[in-house]
Amino acid sequence: MDPTTFIQVLGAARTVSVILGVPFIVLPMKQNARLVATSNRQVEVMNQETRSQVFLNIAERLSTRDYILQRKTVRDLVAKREAGNWPGFLDSTDAFEIRAFAATYEASATMAKLRLIDEGTLPEALGFWAVSDWKAILPAVKQLEASWGVPAYPNFRWLGESAEKQLSVGG
Repeated sequence: MDPTTFIQVLGAARTVSVILGVPFIVLPMKQNARLVATSNRQVEVMNQETRSQVFLNIAERLSTRDYILQRKTVRDLVAKREAGNWPGFLDSTDAFEIRAFAATYEASATMAKLRLIDEGTLPEALGFWAVSDWKAILPAVKQLEASWGVPAYPNFRWLGESAEKQLSVGG
């Protein structure tokens, strides 16, 4: 056999082996793609379950009798301090009560901003409560901001304003 023929036979054999080898590459790739897709679906289901649980915990916390009474107390404290022109407010028990109240919403809204809770769901679910509570403590927040020199409770502000927009669009 001459060298040219031998090279042509080797070339043909190489082509045939590549063609025959393709299924052994493509089939495992398809199987891996299916496994990745299944794994991604499982992760998404787990994420959704976690988000739902977090949201339910927030909803449970914000609907307890104690929290509802705290909402009333905070409104009364803001009204009392606003009527008195805020003397000694910053270090008062009243300020700490209002700050503790705001911190609950701030934490919930921060979770939404970090995408631990769906960003669109929280304003819709807390709706009027978020708007009402943000507006109720806004005078106290302004006092804190003036004293601290930085925005106070920016995520609670976002939550209240987002919920208000959703309510005005939906209503």
